[in-house]
Amino acid sequence: MSTAKEILHHPRAWVYARGIGGSPALHERFDALRRSALREGYEIVGQSSDARQRFAVRYPGRAALLRAVRKGLVDDVFVTRLSQFSRKRSRLRRILVRLQRKGVCVHTTEIDLRYDLYRHGLDNVLTGASRFHAH
Repeated sequence: MSTAKEILHHPRAWVYARGIGGSPALHERFDALRRSALREGYEIVGQSSDARQRFAVRYPGRAALLRAVRKGLVDDVFVTRLSQFSRKRSRLRRILVRLQRKGVCVHTTEIDLRYDLYRHGLDNVLTGASRFHAH
């Protein structure tokens, strides 16, 4: 008979989406990402979004996500596709490397992650990274 307590760990997930501010599509995207994370047993510790703008220089939602990653508050990130992080390949590469260094797993829900990496010419960025998954 063991008296040691078993502690259950629910991985901490962040949901991030980009879209047109206030649009029903953005809300639907968030709902689908949340459902996906909860279905897989994740605890959602944060969510953020950025409204697509023509000449947007700042993305406060992405900045909030990256701050949480830097502080070690997130284990997994759910996005529909990698272009949600950035459409610029160099910036996307930096974000993915930062997530990988912190041990954060990326889940894409609309497209296979390996194919998405290939589409962006980043298929060599995460070589050997078993913590990046597509669902």
